[in-house]
Amino acid sequence: MLNFLPIGIARRLFFALAFFALTILFLFACGRGTRKKPTSQFVGSTLVPNSTSQLAGKGVIKIGVKAEGLYEISSTEIIKIIPGWENVNPARLRLTLRGQAQPVWITTQGNTYSLVFYGYPSDSRYTDENSYMLAGDGGEPLLQMEERKQLEASSLPVDKFLTTIRFEENKIYAPQVREGDHLFWISLTGRKKQDFEVSLPKLANGSGHIRVMVWGSTESPNEFDHHLIIKVNDQVLIDEKWDGAGRHMLEADIPVGLLRDGNNKVLVEAPGDTGAAAEINYVDWIEFRYPRQAEADDDVLAFEITSEMVVSTLNLNKFSGSISMVDVTVPTDTVRITGSTGENNLIFTGEFGHRYLAVGPNGFSKPAHLAPAVFTPDLRAPNSGADYIVIGPQDLLVPLSPLLDWRASQGLKVISVPLEAVYDQFNGGIPEPEAIRAFISYAANYWEPAPRYLLLVGDATYDPHGYISPPEANRLPVLFVQTDFGGETASDVLYGDVNGDQRPDLAVGRMPAQNANQVRTLVEKTLSYEQSTADQDWQKKVLVIADGQEPSFKSDAQAFLDRLTAPYTGTLYAPEAGVKDAQAKVGAYFEEGYGLVGYFGHGSINMWGKDRIFMGEDVHSLTNRERLPVIINMTCLTGLFIHPKVTSLTETLLWYDKGGAVAVLAPTSLTLPSSQSYLSQALIDTLMHNPGATLGEIYLQAQQKIPENVSGAQEVLLTFLLFGDPALKLGGK
Repeated sequence: MLNFLPIGIARRLFFALAFFALTILFLFACGRGTRKKPTSQFVGSTLVPNSTSQLAGKGVIKIGVKAEGLYEISSTEIIKIIPGWENVNPARLRLTLRGQAQPVWITTQGNTYSLVFYGYPSDSRYTDENSYMLAGDGGEPLLQMEERKQLEASSLPVDKFLTTIRFEENKIYAPQVREGDHLFWISLTGRKKQDFEVSLPKLANGSGHIRVMVWGSTESPNEFDHHLIIKVNDQVLIDEKWDGAGRHMLEADIPVGLLRDGNNKVLVEAPGDTGAAAEINYVDWIEFRYPRQAEADDDVLAFEITSEMVVSTLNLNKFSGSISMVDVTVPTDTVRITGSTGENNLIFTGEFGHRYLAVGPNGFSKPAHLAPAVFTPDLRAPNSGADYIVIGPQDLLVPLSPLLDWRASQGLKVISVPLEAVYDQFNGGIPEPEAIRAFISYAANYWEPAPRYLLLVGDATYDPHGYISPPEANRLPVLFVQTDFGGETASDVLYGDVNGDQRPDLAVGRMPAQNANQVRTLVEKTLSYEQSTADQDWQKKVLVIADGQEPSFKSDAQAFLDRLTAPYTGTLYAPEAGVKDAQAKVGAYFEEGYGLVGYFGHGSINMWGKDRIFMGEDVHSLTNRERLPVIINMTCLTGLFIHPKVTSLTETLLWYDKGGAVAVLAPTSLTLPSSQSYLSQALIDTLMHNPGATLGEIYLQAQQKIPENVSGAQEVLLTFLLFGDPALKLGGK
């Protein structure tokens, strides 16, 4: 929470900027101040209706595509994936992408056939792989790729065309970006410079153009906030100053003879002469447009006929044999160009404004993977229903079996759903959170009973493409929301919103596990907590810890305790600012045993308080396995589980097998204590008035009590997440 800012707006804005600048280090603090109008909103694409699930039981193959190309798949390959396709009529095949039929052409040879289609990668925030679904009996005739004869030559052919190539690396995450990409190549401060080496293959003679996209994160009262100089092969092409924060495009023409075939050097320099107290520029990408020889690479050549070229007839060459040509101007409505008889080279006349893909015999692409689509369980089957839905990757669902059996013994109707089944049946096989939202919405409207609990099993990351994240950090995607102080952050809350009002309608929890051992640990802790027959009086004890950095934290903590009613009893620990031994004291409280532990104060991703009241490393000294609390964090960032390399305090508390916590309520962003109080007060009041309710029921009721039109409250609603089982029965047996 933004508690460093009691002296006014200027200081609050400074720390909001500091939050951004320290994102990678994740040593953030929280503060207090006047609130601006909230800007929270769901970040992502809209739900995409599709009919893939209607093909269940008829044999569906999922085809993964990560790069542009003409893809060729033989019936022999298909039969290996789904035996029994020997008798499938290729004229009844149906290829779809996000439910939309895709054009295909079929070639036959004896008793076998091959299908050819144009494939391209996904532009999704969550994946670069598109999933094409191939049904053995699509219910409709095959959508044949249209054929069209190439145009008559209208001019003498040329052997070059204009092409665009973009260079981009995604190494730095900037949550404060409001629009567009949040991942950048490098950060460049004043009086710094950076060299880039880029390769321009098959350069032809002629002029070019360079564009550089940057995001300036700083601004000042000065006339100019940013100044960049850009050189190409040691020649200055751009020397530009501009004002204000945000995205900025720098561009210039490149004279004939400056570019080199192959490697070229680009220098980006920030002279640091604007007079601004700080200047930070993030380079997003560098793009060149240049004349390229019309020669194939690996038997493939993609090109566009643009108005800049004047001539629309090209001499395409250096193919290994006969050339297949496809007009890919509209990727989902491709056209096969016939009448091309060239071997190794082809004189081709295209249409201005159209894009083409030419492929030689060795240039056809193979999918990233082929696999059967998952239709078990059939999530749209009649008479489906469950009180308690668990979704996760198959390997993480296996160790959940003891917990699911326990929940069933308590009278809940339970279903465990592989994540792939959700993707395949509700989003055309594409791994996006919209698939989960569509499934939960469907279940809420058509299942009997409708779900009351949703448990998500799997870790997530702000880098789902895996530019800097290991695969195990991206097991189950999170929704992203835009917040006022913290910028973009993670939220699971909208997974439970089935009526579109931005508020949850069922209890949602997450086990942010990367592997089966972590799931197993939390399952064992949950079962031990609920099944223990030992004295449970400690579960009615409440400990509240208040950061001594500001008196208001102690006041908020005491107000929380004042709402307790019998049989609950409360203890307040409020160390003074500058305390040196708080970790030991907090550890002793954990060992003593409290059913509920609350913290009010400054926070960062892996610790409580600027004075390091309690840190992730302190968890490993605990031995409170028989007295595991539910922990409530009224702070900032301790639930930010999406960092691919830094482990949050919440995760450490959950995965430590000798102690820690059984469940944690924690934030993924920065919010103000005044806003958090709506949740903390609703939470304790709900607990006091519903002694037999589960943790998820209590939290859901508290969420629904948060006012809709109060500044900051909506961000608290969206960014405070429940980590652990939402069906956890407080107080054990």
